[in-house]
Amino acid sequence: MAREQDEQGMTRRDFLRRAAAGAALTVGAVSGLGKLPAVFAGTSPKQQTRMPYRTLGRTNLKVSVLGMGTIRTGNAAVIRKALDLGINYFDTAECYRNGNGEIELGQALKGRRDKAVVATKWHTNGRTPAKDLLASLEASLKRLGMDHVDLIQIHGADGIAQVEGEGVWEAFTKARKDGKARFNGFSTHSSSDISLIKAAIKTGWYDAVLPVHNALTTEGTGPWVAEAHKAGLGTIIMKALQPAHEGRGSEAFSGLRGSAYQKAIQWVVNAPNVSTTIVDMPSFSELEEDCAAVTGEVTKAELDEFERAVDKIAAGTCHLCGRCTGQCPAGVQVADIMRFALYHDGYGHRERAVSLYRELPAAAAAAACGDCPSCRVVCPWGVAVKSRLEYAHARMA
Repeated sequence: MAREQDEQGMTRRDFLRRAAAGAALTVGAVSGLGKLPAVFAGTSPKQQTRMPYRTLGRTNLKVSVLGMGTIRTGNAAVIRKALDLGINYFDTAECYRNGNGEIELGQALKGRRDKAVVATKWHTNGRTPAKDLLASLEASLKRLGMDHVDLIQIHGADGIAQVEGEGVWEAFTKARKDGKARFNGFSTHSSSDISLIKAAIKTGWYDAVLPVHNALTTEGTGPWVAEAHKAGLGTIIMKALQPAHEGRGSEAFSGLRGSAYQKAIQWVVNAPNVSTTIVDMPSFSELEEDCAAVTGEVTKAELDEFERAVDKIAAGTCHLCGRCTGQCPAGVQVADIMRFALYHDGYGHRERAVSLYRELPAAAAAAACGDCPSCRVVCPWGVAVKSRLEYAHARMA
């Protein structure tokens, strides 16, 4: 379910607020947060009211710790309000809402482009010619109505060949020389395979990385973020809200002060290795609530409590770790389908989830699960893979 209204008319945030009267959690957990950064070091709301900024790795760009995604966010007034509240990092892609993500962001930033750091993405399989990547960038710039982007990224890299592809470096070098893109990066949806970041560091080509990272996936993603930060790459986090979107989390999060969404954001930006985290905020209420998460007060005890709540839902919940990749002998793309299911049920991106699922080759879709008497895919988190895939197929096919 997304943060907007669900089919019963109640928002997830309303549900969590109503549940907040429940008893405080008592399940123990060991916090891996370490020392809180200055922005959260016991300051009061009156003392800490402005958006914090951090340096995006070796780019030396100063970016707000809370960035705005544009998968659903297209309201120009909301985007301009984000600027007013101090958000200056905006993430988009050519495929978001069939190009409308870029178009609407560009329109909203007209006259204020100098106040924003804009990132978009191009697709490559590792063999994509530089001329095709440059054509993709030109099309993005046209939709944005801009002469350059601050960051161009590979979209959803899932193999070393993509980050080591010579065409990417050739295209970026030309784009930078022509003033079309200032810096280079890549995104990835895997939360356990650190080989991509190691390969990217080895090339010396990349200025930033955009991985999944949150309190639910931290075992796999923590090393990602630390390694990238140590190498001087800007670390841009996506899916920070994943724990708060888990349907099983409402009871576990009932004792938290503030919403689970705020705590999920605070947990991520608390890490000193994180440059910024991007969150889709299509409404004024979500924008204001999320900004309050990074400009208000939070204590280590509260974040420890959030970790304990997440720990209660960890077993049986997909961590987006990608360890199921390649396990299915029939070739079903289990990890991708699990991610699409999160988009559909957790984030409420139903149309996007259905579209992505239907783009899968027929043999890779979950329809093949019906032919197997038992599933041979083993999930380290105890997810009932076969039933989850069959459910996803029924919802998205």
